[in-house]
Amino acid sequence: MSEALSGLASHLSVAALVAALALAGAGVAILLIRGDAPSRLAARLCMFAALTLLLVGHGFAPYEPHDLSDVEPARRLAVYVASFLWWIGLGRCLTGLAAVFVIFERKPRESRLFRQLIGVVVYLCVGFAILGQLFRIPVGAVFATSGAVAIILGLALQSTLSDVFSGVAMSLGRSYAIGDWITLEGGVEGRVIETNWQNVHLLTAAHDVAIIPNSVVAKTRIVNQSWPEPSRAAKAAARLRPTMAPAEIVAIAREALESCNLILHDPAPLVAVKALSATAIELELTGRAPDRAQLDAARNEMFDRLYRHAAAAGLRFAPEAGDGAPPPEADVATDAAARLAQSLPLFASLADGDRAALAAKMRRRDYEPGEVVIGAGAVADALCVVLSGALALTQKHGEREHELARLGAGDYFGEGGLLLGEPARGVIRAITRVVVYEIGAQDLAPILRERPELSRALGAALALHRTLEQNDEKAAAPGRAANSARRFADRIRRIFALDLNETD
Repeated sequence: MSEALSGLASHLSVAALVAALALAGAGVAILLIRGDAPSRLAARLCMFAALTLLLVGHGFAPYEPHDLSDVEPARRLAVYVASFLWWIGLGRCLTGLAAVFVIFERKPRESRLFRQLIGVVVYLCVGFAILGQLFRIPVGAVFATSGAVAIILGLALQSTLSDVFSGVAMSLGRSYAIGDWITLEGGVEGRVIETNWQNVHLLTAAHDVAIIPNSVVAKTRIVNQSWPEPSRAAKAAARLRPTMAPAEIVAIAREALESCNLILHDPAPLVAVKALSATAIELELTGRAPDRAQLDAARNEMFDRLYRHAAAAGLRFAPEAGDGAPPPEADVATDAAARLAQSLPLFASLADGDRAALAAKMRRRDYEPGEVVIGAGAVADALCVVLSGALALTQKHGEREHELARLGAGDYFGEGGLLLGEPARGVIRAITRVVVYEIGAQDLAPILRERPELSRALGAALALHRTLEQNDEKAAAPGRAANSARRFADRIRRIFALDLNETD
């Protein structure tokens, strides 16, 4: 009797230890639930190893079949609890390995469906192992019964299963990933924001969410606009009056592309002549936007830069074929400085006579590609307005030089040194051959006193350049940028003794 009681106590103590170990494992899992997948897997492996050593040390191998028909209820309960916890622990370790594999691939969201599929297969296998090893149920009969049930369910859920298996096939084939911009046959396009067992969720350009069944996506043609690289071609077409040789017009258009900030410059943008006639030369400009989301903004900037460079060079746009006689055009100044003063928005409020007088005082400077226009720490003594060419604003961080922005026809710089006496923090260097016209302080002061509102535009330009040089995203926020522009404008007014009330 005493031996039976001691055996029962021994089995109950084993069951108590197993239960305590399981509770400890659950506690560790809860503590690590916000941790990373490798940490959770390490905790699971440690608890599983401890459970295995505990059971094997007491002479019980949970992975071997056992006949418990002649075993007393206490020992049978202990064996059931230990075996069940051991098999569940094995399943959790295997699913943890799958999760770590997904993390190491650095695509956790894209592989979520694949991970869930592995989890379903693992726990199905664990369930059949428990039935066969622990409860001695014939697994073959279970498979036969489940097969009949699966046929009935398959016929009833044919459409749903088609979506599920299509989703699994596409997940394994990796035709697209979360964040990719795809186009489906039929005109539906958008950025993939979610994939699950049944549907693909696309965020369209209109910020609508298109939910498409996996079976439909699997049967249609897919164009992945984000693979093998996310950059996309941005094209712009233009018709110009052939008042110059095509090579000169192409060079002007190429300078316009070189001054763009929203397109990539490696590979270099291209300019192609598509047609030439007595009335027009047709150009096609091609650049590459960093991704599909910036495609429209990049194309808009290409048109803007082409317009400014064409206006600075004295070129006119030609009407489309069949539009009839072109409207009468305003007189275009033949002198480059006068043409620049006429087209620059900064001087739009000046009268024609004032612009002509200002143009006469401008000094021309020519720079070759690679030449430094303003170096870091230099104090500019003139407002520099770009007539033609492209320049880069760069700043050195450590041993490397980073490009912050590009400047082109119609842009101006040097206002910080001229107006406030501040040294330049970055370097402005010519990318192509550049022509710049300079306006000295003695020539700009009378204009500011006559037109105090110009201080606003100069203050805004100075704030923008300071933001670029600081490379500070917070400073670029609309509210802070506006405050900086007003602050610089006020400083310009005080320096030039302007009436503050005139500009408010």
